[in-house]
Amino acid sequence: MTPEQFTELARVLPEPSIFLNSTGEILAINKPGTSLFELSTKELKGKQLCEFLTDKEENIKKYLQACSRSRKMVIGSLTIRTSTGNTVICRSEGAVIQPKQLESAAQLLLRLEKKSEANNSFILLNQKIQELNIQAKLKLALHELQETQMQLIQKEKLSALGKIAAGIAHEINNPVNFIHGNLSPAQEYAQNLLRLIQLYQQYYPEPPPEIQEEIKEIDLEFIIEDLTKLLQSMSIGTQRIREIVRTMRIFSRLDESEIKYIDIHEALDSTLMILKNRLYSTPNSPNIKVIKNYGKLPKIQCYCGQINQVFMNIISNAIDALHEYQEKNIQEIKANSPQIQIQTEVLNFDWVTIRIIDNGPGINEEIKLKLFDPFFTTKEVGKGTGLGLSISHDIITEKHGGKIFCYSQLGEGTEFV
Repeated sequence: MTPEQFTELARVLPEPSIFLNSTGEILAINKPGTSLFELSTKELKGKQLCEFLTDKEENIKKYLQACSRSRKMVIGSLTIRTSTGNTVICRSEGAVIQPKQLESAAQLLLRLEKKSEANNSFILLNQKIQELNIQAKLKLALHELQETQMQLIQKEKLSALGKIAAGIAHEINNPVNFIHGNLSPAQEYAQNLLRLIQLYQQYYPEPPPEIQEEIKEIDLEFIIEDLTKLLQSMSIGTQRIREIVRTMRIFSRLDESEIKYIDIHEALDSTLMILKNRLYSTPNSPNIKVIKNYGKLPKIQCYCGQINQVFMNIISNAIDALHEYQEKNIQEIKANSPQIQIQTEVLNFDWVTIRIIDNGPGINEEIKLKLFDPFFTTKEVGKGTGLGLSISHDIITEKHGGKIFCYSQLGEGTEFV
């Protein structure tokens, strides 16, 4: 990534973001970042980050080195000294974008957020884990803290994803609404002009040779036939973009913490829209078909962001299982195309049941018993944290007083209820 590419990407991010290398040299910074430092881009670019911090230079370098070795966000704490002499304590999240090469340092993305010392739970949690690592007799407490830390990081990732989705949706929405709003009068004007041309042709069927030549040159008959279709297709296209923007706005509620009434089908559809690209065929597997059998549901009072997270975790796992199964069993898949069924219904008047069913490889009894255990995963290293289903179980049972079950047999697919 170049500084110019970072600047374009960071333009829609609401939080202060810095593009720098592992030595601490600032390569680029977005507008919220310059506001936090109370300095211009020119005054910051090319300078060492430590020049603007009150933290020990040794600690800053250690933190940046840790970020340069991790694709996942490394949590830290940095204290900024602004141009006016004030100090601002920030929670930082850093990760490598481009690893170190022979002749160049690693390139990092650093996000900052103002935090009081009392509320800086990430830093206190990391410090506590480091202390517990030294004491082998506290392994159980260490495991519990690690679980809490991973859940907090997962929540922060989803919150950041929600902010990005909301920012992109906002940037797209305004120009699309402008175009969509102008298409209706444009269609009306076009129809008026076409009627005027027809009147001219009716009353002046034999125009001068020069006009006849121009009519032939521009293929007027084709333009009259195609113009209306062209404007109509543009209207359909802008309407489609508006629907995508609306979906992104729904999905951006991932970081919402308040309880409210929501449409469960709208939440499911927004998740499917976000995952739509993963449903397409790959060189080793065909498209995954989604079958929706939605019942008539009332609006449900819940934590919208958390419910979206549960749908994302379960449907993502179903897609992963189908893709892996397809690559290993191509001939069988050709005879039985991969699919995900989503069924909803009201049960006994006071429960809402949501079933997510795939026709993948299924799960054996040994694995099924551990599905909701923290950090348990069957995926390769780097592809899963083992927290998705554990967090989903906690959200449904603890936060909403519901129930979640998994029914599966080897070779017969998997159903989550």
